[in-house]
Amino acid sequence: MKKTFILILAAGTIWMSSCKKDAKKIPAGYSIDDSYIPLTAFSTWSYLVTGTDGNDTLTVKLTGAATVINGKTYYNANSTYRRKGSGAGYFFRANHLYGSLASNTAAGLSVEFEFLNDTTPTGESWISAPTDDGMLNGVPVRTVNTIKEVNVSKRVGDQTFTNVIHSEVNLQYNYGAGYENSAVYEFYFAKGVGMIEKITILSGDIYEMENIVSYNIAHPL
Repeated sequence: MKKTFILILAAGTIWMSSCKKDAKKIPAGYSIDDSYIPLTAFSTWSYLVTGTDGNDTLTVKLTGAATVINGKTYYNANSTYRRKGSGAGYFFRANHLYGSLASNTAAGLSVEFEFLNDTTPTGESWISAPTDDGMLNGVPVRTVNTIKEVNVSKRVGDQTFTNVIHSEVNLQYNYGAGYENSAVYEFYFAKGVGMIEKITILSGDIYEMENIVSYNIAHPL
């Protein structure tokens, strides 16, 4: 059962989610485009996805709308894999904290990740609960979120990005003997661009990588 939890969450990816019945759509405001996840309407990112189950491409596009879920405003995105199909995505940004809501309706799983705080110094961590009650399928769950590097340069493919923050999200379950690592997500965010790389690590091995290929950050209307 432990392995099943890990693979569902890893394969679901941070970018993908499905709608909740109590979601309420509202018009989205426009944000500045120099944040670590620009949220201007119709901004687009394309990624090469490589992993244990083969290669794929992923395109993420902000729709210009937003959704309120449990009192929190999320910016809506369409996420399209060449092989796996399309789905809806939700991103949030508030008080320098960035994250997303990811769901797998078929599996009955819904988790929220906090993957970046752009004011947190290098080496510092914070703990967050991915679910409202801190449980996932009856098992206590948490994430330990750490800022690994700040203001570094990062080369992805043939592009070099500056003003990059490297963060890590460590997904942990408690099966009765204390919290144990289940999956590690390594993120790289470039200021004014967004996520440029994500690495999913299971049992010490790379399970999947997402590397940016192209992007178009729209200007506020």
